[in-house]
Amino acid sequence: MRLQHKAVLFTLPFILIPTLILGWLSLRYTESAQRQIEHASLQTDVNYRSDTLNRYFESERVSLTTLLNSFEFKALTAAWLKDKDSKDFEKQLKQPTELLFNAYPSALAIRIFDNSLNEVTTLWRDEIKIPLTTAHLLKTYNEWHIMGGDDTERPLSMIQTPWFANSIDSHATLNSIGFVQLISRPNWSETLKLDNDDANSFSNKHQIMITNKSGEILFAFPQSNLGKELPSQIFQKLLQSAQDHTAIQVVNNGLKMNYAGRMVENRFLVLYGHQQQSIFAADTTYTWVSILTVLLTILISPIILYVNFTRLIIEPIAKLTSAKRQVAQGNLDIKLDMPRQDEIGDLFAAFNVMVRQLIVYRENERESRLKLEYKVRERTEELESTNTALAKSNKALESAKELSEQANELKSAFVANISHEIRTPLTAILGFTEQVLSTELNDKNQVDLLNRVLKSGRHLLALINDILDLSKIESNKLDIEIQEVELFDVLQDVNTLLQSHSAKKQLDFHFDFKFPLPSKIWTDATRLKQILINLASNAIKFTDQGSVVVEVWFDASTQKLYIKVIDTGIGMSPEVQKRIFSPFVQADVSISRKFGGTGLGLVISNSLAKLLGGEIVLESEVNKGSIFTVSISAGDEKHTIESSFIETSEQLQAIATKYESSSNVKEKAITGRVLVAEDVEDNQYLFSMILDSLKLDYEIVGNGKEAVERILAEDFDLVLMDMQMPIMGGLEATKLIRQAGIDIPVYALTANVMREDVALHLKAGCDGTIGKPVDRAELITILKTHLSSKNVKDSPVINDETMAELTRFYLNQLEGQLDLIKSFTHATQIELLKSECHKIKGSAGSYGFNDLTLKASELEDTCKLLVSHANDDGVSDMQWQTVKLMADELIADIERVIAQNKTS
Repeated sequence: MRLQHKAVLFTLPFILIPTLILGWLSLRYTESAQRQIEHASLQTDVNYRSDTLNRYFESERVSLTTLLNSFEFKALTAAWLKDKDSKDFEKQLKQPTELLFNAYPSALAIRIFDNSLNEVTTLWRDEIKIPLTTAHLLKTYNEWHIMGGDDTERPLSMIQTPWFANSIDSHATLNSIGFVQLISRPNWSETLKLDNDDANSFSNKHQIMITNKSGEILFAFPQSNLGKELPSQIFQKLLQSAQDHTAIQVVNNGLKMNYAGRMVENRFLVLYGHQQQSIFAADTTYTWVSILTVLLTILISPIILYVNFTRLIIEPIAKLTSAKRQVAQGNLDIKLDMPRQDEIGDLFAAFNVMVRQLIVYRENERESRLKLEYKVRERTEELESTNTALAKSNKALESAKELSEQANELKSAFVANISHEIRTPLTAILGFTEQVLSTELNDKNQVDLLNRVLKSGRHLLALINDILDLSKIESNKLDIEIQEVELFDVLQDVNTLLQSHSAKKQLDFHFDFKFPLPSKIWTDATRLKQILINLASNAIKFTDQGSVVVEVWFDASTQKLYIKVIDTGIGMSPEVQKRIFSPFVQADVSISRKFGGTGLGLVISNSLAKLLGGEIVLESEVNKGSIFTVSISAGDEKHTIESSFIETSEQLQAIATKYESSSNVKEKAITGRVLVAEDVEDNQYLFSMILDSLKLDYEIVGNGKEAVERILAEDFDLVLMDMQMPIMGGLEATKLIRQAGIDIPVYALTANVMREDVALHLKAGCDGTIGKPVDRAELITILKTHLSSKNVKDSPVINDETMAELTRFYLNQLEGQLDLIKSFTHATQIELLKSECHKIKGSAGSYGFNDLTLKASELEDTCKLLVSHANDDGVSDMQWQTVKLMADELIADIERVIAQNKTS
């Protein structure tokens, strides 16, 4: 796309959009003005018709008053009062009424009633009688009335006035004897000026209606099948618009109509409307002129822009481009004439200067080229000699690098092999020790000695693991597996493991949580647990009295979890702090002799913290204690923290119940047949002892070949396969088993538990890996998972007599809680009430009082909700009354439970 096209496309929206917006705003403004004019015209029309209606009835009122004030009518009234002869009264009244009928062609009848609402007489024009409802007409003392009917285009009208016995000029002696009504059928078209040609003319697009205050249509022109009554919703809108003196839009027979209304005599609603007109229909000429103006602007603006842009910019640029090509082809004799004194002229002048400079540069370049060729030749010879020396140096460095890598690999292989060789006898040592300790021993010295052997073996295993981890870290082979883990599961495991250690030294060991904390984080749970156990166990080891506190908090801005281990132990000097994170370093030789250890724990923990996206920071003072602060990444852009947060200690307490062990869980006996492939005789004996203690049927073979033969010939439910065996190893044997189509569970037994080793086992067909030394509890868990089980009938933990005694003790305690709950009478005691409900919720169900647990739980939740949403003034009295009602129900239930159990 050429430049001029781009300029037009980029500039066009800045012309078109304002033009369209202005056109749209003009149209909207015109529509608004037209609507206001229409509404004003409607209001004027309805006022005009309302005033016309009032004038008509005023003229009829004058005619009726003239009749009543005539001498003849007064004489007839006096005669009627004497003899009450209605027939004679009617006969004598015909002449005056005929004069009225002749003067007012729309009049139909004169009706006269006494004060008891009895009809005295009715005189009709030309004996034309129309049925009338007397009771309806005489309910009120209205001066005039419009009577609705089936013919809403020609309704009847009625003027009603009191009938007096004496002259109306003698006000002091006025005596009302009844009512006189004038019934008329007006020419509504003429009366309401519906056919005039002035400014208030009425066309076929207009409509006028008169309704009463209930929406009944009394008059409509044209009728247009409106019915007898307006819909309630539409009538209310029309009535409100009349009261507000505004106009509204209503859909009438599919047409949009604008109506304006006015209340007359506070009893009748006069509505005047016409079809809604758009701005296009109102002023077509103006609309088309506006549209054509906008279209012409849209068409002409790009053309003008294109022509001027081409003449002022594109043509000079094309001339400059042509000159540039000639210069590129080597023609430096070209010179551009400046067209005008503007930016384009400056650009032409700069181009001319550039061409003159190119001529000078060409001459200088010829001289420089000769000098450069000589220098290049000289430098090339020097570089060749330097490259020869560098090649020799690189070859020596590569040889040194290969030797270093080989040495590092040999070291890693040595550490891995020696670890495997040490783990194999440790399997038998730890396994036999655990198996013997699981039996009944009468000699306490033997138990003590075996525990010491087990402790030393586990310590040796920990040292091997530390050395192996350090080797992996140094060779960058330590794998980190980031997964979403339950944070409090990890912390609870650490707490459970170290509580016994701290209890032996009578130290206060506890966690201090700074809320809010995420319930789940993204990390390697095993490595995080390894860091915390290492730091906390060191704190316990180097602290003789005082406490070890583990503070935990979360920084949402950095998505990092912080754990601070604070002890009151021996502390460290600044010199020791500088080298404490180096391998095999402790505070000093005396500490190493007193407390033991290799000094690998901190360097491994520091390396693991860095791999987990954080670090370890140390603060310490001699004889006052140390503070180790661990930070790890709890989430990132790839792994976001989406779990709910624990906001309070009460929420943590609610989820902590899953960590509590239950002593009432029934053990399950397992049955099945197990094949063990193990070449070490001690380990064979260990597995036989474990499987015998579980009363399982098993077979033990010494190599993979025998294992494959047994599996092909016999049925087994589970296979424990050692990976390194003579004749045929575990990997090859497992592959052969899977190739034969046998899908029984196979677990690898190995001391090589690195991730690549575990992946190799799974690829061969193993279902999992059991590391050596074998953890007896882990092995039994795997056996229970894959072998069939049956419930063992155990005797109850608590007999009936003991349970009854405990229940009696609980009821006595419950009475005290009942008195305490009754004493809570003010909203400020809601926290105390919540605490007592929490106690009842946690204990009542254990004694079979589940209803109390449910009621206490509901009341506790209500208290929590009110406390969390309370303002600075606390819970309101109204909210406290709701709590008291629920508390009264709980009190009643407690009293019932106590009464029932005491009587029983």
